[in-house]
Amino acid sequence: MRFITQSSIFIISFRLIIGGILVFASLDKISAPGEFAQDIAHYHMLPLGTENLLALILPWLELTVGVGLILGIFITGASILSMAMMGMFIIAIGSAILRGYNIECGCGLKEGEMVGVGKIIENSIYFLLVWLIYKRSGNWFEILPKVG
Repeated sequence: MRFITQSSIFIISFRLIIGGILVFASLDKISAPGEFAQDIAHYHMLPLGTENLLALILPWLELTVGVGLILGIFITGASILSMAMMGMFIIAIGSAILRGYNIECGCGLKEGEMVGVGKIIENSIYFLLVWLIYKRSGNWFEILPKVG
C-alpha cells in the first residue's frame, strides 16, 4: 500500500477515475432532481420531504467534489467528502438489501441498476481508491495542495 500512496501515477489515475465517476453520476441527477428524489424516497430512510432537499444538494456536491479531484483542488477535503458519500451509499444499499427492497440504486451511472451485493462491492472499491488518495504522500498536480 505504501508504494501506491507514494506513486504519482496511481494517485493521479485514481483521482481521474473517481472524479470522472462523480461528475458523470451527478449530471443525470442535476438534470432530473425529481426523479432522483423518488429514487432516494424508495430507500425509506429519511423523514418525509427531506429527500427533496438531498436530491437538490447531493448532485451538486458530487459534481464539485469530482471536479476538485480531477483538477487537483482541495484534494484532502474532496477525498473526505467522497468517502462520506460512498459510505452513506454503502449503508443505504445494505439497509435496502436487509429490508428486502428490490429497488433501483439511483446512483446515476447506469439506468435501471438494482441494489445488491455487487453495488456494495463496487462502492467499497471506490471507497478504497479514495482512501488511497487521502493517504497520498505527495502533492502531484494539485492546485491547492495540503500543507504539511
